[in-house]
Amino acid sequence: MFYFLYKSLLQHGRHAATLSPTHKLFSFQHSPSIITLRFFISTLESPNKQSFAASYLINKFVFSPESALSASKHLSFKTPDNPDSVIRMFQHYGLSQDQIFKLVKKYPRVLSCKPEKTLLPKLKFFHSKGMSGNDIAHILCAHPCILNRSLENQIILNFNFLGNLLQSNEKTIAAVKRYSPILYHKIDTYLKPCIDILEEYGVPKRHIATLVHRSPRSVMMSPNHLRSIAETVREMGCDPLKPHFATAVMVMGLLSKSGWERRLGVYKSWGWSEEDVLAAFIKEPWCMMTSDDKIMAVMDFLVNNMDCEPSFIVKNPYLLKPGLKTTFIPRASVAQFLLSKQLIKRKPNLVTLFLCSEKLFLEKFVNCFDEAPQLLKLYNKRNQIFQK
Repeated sequence: MFYFLYKSLLQHGRHAATLSPTHKLFSFQHSPSIITLRFFISTLESPNKQSFAASYLINKFVFSPESALSASKHLSFKTPDNPDSVIRMFQHYGLSQDQIFKLVKKYPRVLSCKPEKTLLPKLKFFHSKGMSGNDIAHILCAHPCILNRSLENQIILNFNFLGNLLQSNEKTIAAVKRYSPILYHKIDTYLKPCIDILEEYGVPKRHIATLVHRSPRSVMMSPNHLRSIAETVREMGCDPLKPHFATAVMVMGLLSKSGWERRLGVYKSWGWSEEDVLAAFIKEPWCMMTSDDKIMAVMDFLVNNMDCEPSFIVKNPYLLKPGLKTTFIPRASVAQFLLSKQLIKRKPNLVTLFLCSEKLFLEKFVNCFDEAPQLLKLYNKRNQIFQK
């Protein structure tokens, strides 16, 4: 009996996969999943209205029978009309099949959304502000709950507030992509109070805008916590009028206490004192966001390969920012060649060598020499090796 039922089910699945209008509408590059005997038996034992939704998820989005059964408990459609309309709407606004696939996998309930009432107004708004299909997909896949938030009272209100601060739709979109909850949490809960606190400390509006653009999460914390961080940063000696104050607030807001202590230990292993770490942090707050492994690798390279004193790095913590393989090693190879051929008389200043722009580096260390073709080949070869 079960063999007959299972065989009939397989034939039905193949037939549906061939003729289903939904399949023609939205065909993934995957073999159609077949509802397993286990799923069929469970459906017989517990017949319910979600069975069609479950089979839709299995056949169109390659859900496992178990996950489809679980997800279908929250889906209400009994025909393909609504989910097909949802898919068409996302396609119309530039989402690819893979992006829709990812969104449905993460948030199956999207297939039950009312296309005209729930999705269309939000998609039209996003599109009107200059968001591409990739932008929309990025935001929805990161935080699909945004689809359930009020367009007028949250999304539009927050977007316009950010737009006034950042003076650019492009920057606002970038901030939203970096931390989508900034688009739907109530402004008076986090965003506005945090900005007000920074202004109280004398941080210029343009520096606040840069902070929100680069790290919107920094102004989405408890206002009391932000005030405590701002006070600590000021007590460290950071000037609120300088750009590094806002960056230091951002770093301390993102870095846990244990993370701070761990970085402190890494720097101390190279002979830095706590005062040295604090001085470096005030100059370049990002030095405390650099990973432990990178700190060790860069310090080892500069100290043991470039004969650099750790105290020099304390005074120039910006040296911890470039990539070891993408900047330090290729540029050091060029400098070593120039020294070995006596094309330069002494080692170049490390800050100039490693922190100047690509254009200036080529002008100063490559193109001005007769050996430029050889130097460029050496430089590019090093870069290519590490980019593979």
